[in-house]
Amino acid sequence: MRQIFVVYETDAWHSTSHRECAGVFTSKWAAVNAIVKNHRIELDEFFDEDEIKKTSKRVLEAEARRRLRKELEFAYQTQGYETNYDIEVWNINEWYLIKY
Repeated sequence: MRQIFVVYETDAWHSTSHRECAGVFTSKWAAVNAIVKNHRIELDEFFDEDEIKKTSKRVLEAEARRRLRKELEFAYQTQGYETNYDIEVWNINEWYLIKY
């Protein structure tokens, strides 16, 4: 049995009415990396104003990516941001793919 990992971009409440497919991947690792690389979560959702002022943007972005990766390591979704991500796992029986 194969698995594919479908990434959805959604709102803060994970409602299905505001859910858009952001990609389909063959591994959870690839799905998480795509989210971390392309996320649309603002830095002020991770850090307070003082941290943003006194720390370089590059360091803050690296820390934000680290936090996202850690959050997605065990869970299949992000929580608490204006834009969140859900990862669905679809199991595919390979025998359906065989042509006669």
